[in-house]
Amino acid sequence: MFVKNFKHRPENSGLQPDTFTVTDTPPKRDGRKENASNTQAALQLAALRWFSAQGYEKAPVGSICADANVTVGALYHHYGDKKGLFAAVVEQVDAQLVQQAANAQTAVINGGGTPWQAFLASINTVLQAGANAPMRRLMLVEAPAVLGAQVWGEIRQRQGLGAMRASIGALQTNGIWQDHDAERLARIILGALYGAMDSLPAEEANLSAALVDARRCLVAMLEGLRLD
Repeated sequence: MFVKNFKHRPENSGLQPDTFTVTDTPPKRDGRKENASNTQAALQLAALRWFSAQGYEKAPVGSICADANVTVGALYHHYGDKKGLFAAVVEQVDAQLVQQAANAQTAVINGGGTPWQAFLASINTVLQAGANAPMRRLMLVEAPAVLGAQVWGEIRQRQGLGAMRASIGALQTNGIWQDHDAERLARIILGALYGAMDSLPAEEANLSAALVDARRCLVAMLEGLRLD
């Protein structure tokens, strides 16, 4: 996944279907759609490497396209411009981070843990991703600056904020958390989580201790909202 390892090319950038349907007659393949999907995946992978290494402004369109082995015209055809490609990359990173958090929750529940423990596991997963300095810069600094408040806010609504709101609603339904407005609470918690990520040092030597301290602060704040 993009977020797990920013420094290396992901082995598979395509989205995998949740289920497969086997039929006697295979469905007819649409070569144009497949080519478009492959082109978009290649562009997003190459752009991610350049944006994370050089930042948005210094990432050359020509170099991104050369790394993706596509023409500059292909970038403009699929994304409109460089900013459109950047928005797609940011949304993909956020979506995959949401999926990682959801996977952490599922693993805790499947292992016999409580919904509260599962929620804390998801928070820890996001915080741990913030230990990656290029990811922090991309999502916390460049995304809002490059895309603007409205576009960045819409991406958050579709991805991280939407997922956080759903998790909070589930905890409230189960009588675990106080009955505050879920949308407001989701924004407050994400603000605290992003702040914790932003507080992490760039120096590797100090990172482990900072993660432990940030996690303790977040858990203490979240525990204060519990009903039981």
